[in-house]
Order: sequence, then structure tokens, then C-alpha cells
Amino acid sequence: MCQPGSNGSCFGCLAAVNRRRFLQGLGGAAAVAAHGLTSSAQAAGDSQRGKVRVAAVFLSNTEVRELWPYPGFDAQGRQQEILALLEKNCPEIELVPVTIKRPEDGQKATALKDEVDGYLVCVLTLDWAQRAPLLEIGRLGKPLVVADEFLGGSGLFLTAYGQLREEGLPVGAVSATRPDDMIAVVRQFADARKPDVTPASFARKCWDVYRSTFPKTGEPRCADDPVSLTDIGECVKRLKESRFLIVTGGKSGEERDFLGSKGIYVDFEDLNAFYEKVDRDQAAEWADRWSRQARKVVEPGPEPIRNAAAVYLATLELLKKHGTDSVTMNCLGGFAAGKLSAYPCLGFMQILNDGGQGVCEAAPDDTVSMLMARILTDRPGYVADPALDTSKNRVVYSHCVATTKAFGSKCESNEYDIRTLHNRDPRGACAQSFLPAGYMTTSFRTSLKRKQMVIHQAKAAGNLETERGCRTKLAAEVCGDLEKMFNEWNRFGWHRVTVYGDVKAPLVEFGKALGLEIIEEA
Repeated sequence: MCQPGSNGSCFGCLAAVNRRRFLQGLGGAAAVAAHGLTSSAQAAGDSQRGKVRVAAVFLSNTEVRELWPYPGFDAQGRQQEILALLEKNCPEIELVPVTIKRPEDGQKATALKDEVDGYLVCVLTLDWAQRAPLLEIGRLGKPLVVADEFLGGSGLFLTAYGQLREEGLPVGAVSATRPDDMIAVVRQFADARKPDVTPASFARKCWDVYRSTFPKTGEPRCADDPVSLTDIGECVKRLKESRFLIVTGGKSGEERDFLGSKGIYVDFEDLNAFYEKVDRDQAAEWADRWSRQARKVVEPGPEPIRNAAAVYLATLELLKKHGTDSVTMNCLGGFAAGKLSAYPCLGFMQILNDGGQGVCEAAPDDTVSMLMARILTDRPGYVADPALDTSKNRVVYSHCVATTKAFGSKCESNEYDIRTLHNRDPRGACAQSFLPAGYMTTSFRTSLKRKQMVIHQAKAAGNLETERGCRTKLAAEVCGDLEKMFNEWNRFGWHRVTVYGDVKAPLVEFGKALGLEIIEEA
């Protein structure tokens, strides 16, 4: 088994591999070159020998701003590694490589429909625009496997796979950090030409084989963690009395009801008015405090941290004006558009640590979920972008905003580093929080539109230190059925909100009291 390495060489179902050793094992760089685009002569020869032909489609756009796995990721080199590994271990299959960098490139893959026996789609990078070509391939009615580049294409992988399932389309899936798991599934294409094989029977066989790779799990042994819970009736009352700001994403001044809580839309101009009046000496004091308390400051210089502190102080004034301690902000979009003077991540960490809420991406679903967790447990939630690693029975919760006081504002802080964000913007600063291991966590999310709540539990197993994905990465061992988790993702978006504590039952009770349908996703 492997951990994702800092060199970024870990493919969804391929272990992190030292590229030089990998190529030496295959006979050097010449071996990789031989696995490039197959010549027409080779293709003709393979077809005559009866090889099954599979389009190996790589969704790979490294030009997006908010790139996963990370800026500078060698997607082309990774594609060649994958092809080389699969061709070595699946000699009965002819892979026909196709690279999709933009949505319009999808026609290169769909045009092969009558020339191939099936499709393997490898989601290498995170580009939401590539959802369309992935779904188009899924609707062709051919045997299909979708594979995730771990902490790379994970969001697109999970949600698009879930949508295909919702549409009733058969599809196999792989999301693991062990090479043999992917190889085992891809080998099922060898039977794709048999007359009794249909896309549905193929998908079932893929899942049978893939499920056999999942490790056996038992009842998790977690550290003792008593949680003081608020009465459910009081929880409902307090939620309906709650107010939070949404900066921005709607008409300024508009108020909307979210499960009884009130969301108030605010423009960046309102925040910036306070930013201009911030005491810069006070901001410098907060920047120095965060830097001293950190285990280390890795990339950011002093100025981005001071600017983050100024945005934090401005945010406090905005919250005070509206009589609330909770805000969700379109931080990435606002900064990219020049409407936000600095990333708010460090300030959100402080707000969370002090018992309030700072939530990314102007997301009411996440904000209401965090309100529910905080009202019930008096603990902060952690909004994250999950990725699944079935080879370890793990989910990894990744984000650039995280608390360092998982057990509540009155508890000790865990260690953290100050880093740039996942996009490596030198103007940004956030906390990489090393959240506590050994404890039960409960992860959930409300869908305000569907009036539903999805929920699962996992034992915190430690923190991954890798350049892939967002900065804080809490790894946890899933309690329940990983296959079921795959199938529920799309309806609730990518995010989940994680709170420390064995609080699944009271959260379910809270959700039901709000009229939500409860879906256990593991």
C-alpha cells in the first residue's frame, strides 16, 4: 500500500511510483515511447490477432486556474505511465489513447464508437467543463470504466459517475492507490466481445472484481470522545433563529430562507468598505500571531498573511453590522475578479476556532450543515472535497480552510502550517491543519433543494502531506459500504461537512425534525 507522494505521481488506482524506477522496470524511456499513440499498422495487426480494442480516454486539462492535482502537474507524462503499465499487464487488450483537454475534444472519443469495444476514461485533472464529454461517452452504450486520479480528478469523477448511475447507465469505477486494483478491472475488457456480454453485465463483472479488492474491515476502535449534545427541540429553535451572510452570489440585501435559517446576500463592496478602514498595525499583529503559532510558514511571505489578517478584521466588522457570526464567501471567484483584496482562509480559520463560521464558496448547503453541527455539538464543521481510496478503505477530506480546534473553541489547538492555496497563488495564505487522529468523525451534507441529508461516518486516521489537492487532508477509515458511497455522491455535490464525534444518530434526528429525508451513504 502507498501514500500519495509529494511528487504527484499517484494515479487514482495506481500507487505512487518513482518514475525512473517505473521506466527502468519497463526497459527505459524507449518502452514509454512505444506506448504512445498506436500506429495504424499496429492497430490493424492487433485487430487481426483478435485483440479487444478499448479507447483509453484521458480527461486532462492543466490550464484551469484552480487545478488539481496541482499546478505544473505532468499530465502527459502520467498518461504515458498509465498506458505503459496497463499494456504490460493487459496484453490481450489494445488501448487506443485519446486526450481530451477541452470539451470540444470529446468528439475525438465519441467518434471511435464503432471502432472500439469499450471505453476506459481516466479523470486526470479537475476541470468541471469536462463533465459533458464524460457523460457523452457514458451514454454511448458501450462497456465503460471510469477511473480517478487520486486527489486529481476526484470531484468530477465522483459527481459524474453518480450522474451516470442516476440515469440508469451501467458503468464500472476505480478509485484506489494500488495499481493491481485498476489492472484487475481493466482486464475485464478482454471479454467485451463475447456475445453474451452487455454493458450492464460488463459493469456488474467489473464491480464484482473491484469489490474483491476492498480490504476487510471490522468495528473501528476509536479514542474516547464524549460529546455534550444540545436537545433536538432546542437545536431546531436555534437553527430557525440563525442568520448568516452570503458574500456574494445573489442580489445585495436579499434575504432567503434556508431550512428556517436566514441567508443575507451582501456585496464585496460592503466588505471592502470595512477593509479600507482596517487598522494595519492590528492586522500586522494578527499576522504575527498566526505565524508564531504555526509549526512553520512554508511558502507565503509576510504581505499575503498581513493582507489576510486585514480581510479577517474587515469580515468581523461586516458580521457585527449584520448581527451574526457566520459567513460564506465566494472567495476564489471574488479574488480572481479583483473584488476581494486577499484570500480569507486564515481569517476563516480564526472565526471557526472562536466558535463562529467562515465557509468557502458562497455555499448555503454547506453553511446550514455547519450550523447544524455547531448547534448540536458546539464544535466546528470542516467543509471538504473528498476523494476515495478503496485500497485502504479510506476517504480523504481535502480543503484549504480548516479549523485547528476540532473539539471546540475552548479546547487546545492542533498543529498547523501556513501555506499557499492549492492554486499556488503567491498572494494567498491558508492553514494546513493537522487534525487529530484516532477519533470517530461524522460527515454529512444537506441538500436544501431536495430536502434531503446524506450522512456517513469514518475514523480519523491521520493527515496526508502531499502536494496533491487542497492543503488540509484528513484521511479517515470509512465505516460501512464503500461501493454505496460511490453511488450516492452526485445528488449532494462534491462537498461534505465533517464534525468530530460519534454523532450520526443525533444528526439524523435533527435532520428528521427539520423535515429532511435521510440517506445513509455507507
